Amino acid sequence: MKNLIFFCSILIILLKTGNVLSDNYIFNVNNIKIKHTTKNKEISINEAFKVAFDRLIKRLLLEDDYKKLSKVELSNIKGLISYYQIINQKEEKKDNNQHQEINVSFDKDRMHNFFYNRNILYSDIINTNVVIFPLLKKENQYFIYTNNYFYDNWEEEDSEKLIQYVLPTENIENIQKINSSKNNIYKIEISEFFKEHDNENIVFAYIEIDKQSAEIFLKTRIEDKIINKNLLIKNKEKANDIDFYKKIIFSINNEIRDLIKSQNLIDVRTPSFLNVEIRLNKKNNLIEFKERLKKID
Repeated sequence: MKNLIFFCSILIILLKTGNVLSDNYIFNVNNIKIKHTTKNKEISINEAFKVAFDRLIKRLLLEDDYKKLSKVELSNIKGLISYYQIINQKEEKKDNNQHQEINVSFDKDRMHNFFYNRNILYSDIINTNVVIFPLLKKENQYFIYTNNYFYDNWEEEDSEKLIQYVLPTENIENIQKINSSKNNIYKIEISEFFKEHDNENIVFAYIEIDKQSAEIFLKTRIEDKIINKNLLIKNKEKANDIDFYKKIIFSINNEIRDLIKSQNLIDVRTPSFLNVEIRLNKKNNLIEFKERLKKID
């Protein structure tokens, strides 16, 4: 009987530990930098809570759902937080203001209930790799590698680093494929174009720019599923070329993030079950069991 109680106690501890390791990190938002010029510490911490919640839902939710929750009251945000930690407090030399770096941890169960009550699904895509090739057409000319702003500057524009972009190296064979398909770029077979990246997420972005707008065709393979999207981005502010190009990259990045999230959504309304059986026929069974639990996402 004592052995049975001992085993059950260890099993509960291991299951709880595995759960913390594999899931709770999703709801952590770290290194929030908040400046404050007032002696009221609560004001700066409340500001950090708002920033943390905004970063969290922007990372987890589809764009439309993010917009729905972008104006949640501070009192509701506080109710979702399990704890926070002030890392340090330093003084900026430029303006003599102090700033704090704060880590905020949101409670998993409360967040699940929050999303459940609003019929919202979420997804975690931190450090997702995407191989992307942007093809530029401007003034009836194609820019493949040379003088292609998008090819040269794409990686610089994903400031949140939710997605790690990889641009393929210059390839004569791909140049030939584009040149032979100029009359119908849409028919390029992306699996052949990215044949060195068989098991990865891939995006072929065809960007055609005129004076005031950009027509974009995205041909993608996300989580082994072929998804095509058309975008129209207008230069309403009449920005210069560089600013407009940055806007295009930003918009395409948002679309790619939504495509990846849409293929990795977690439905908190669906119950999950885990049945575990362990046979104690070797001395190291419990150790092996613990190691296997650590690998469960």
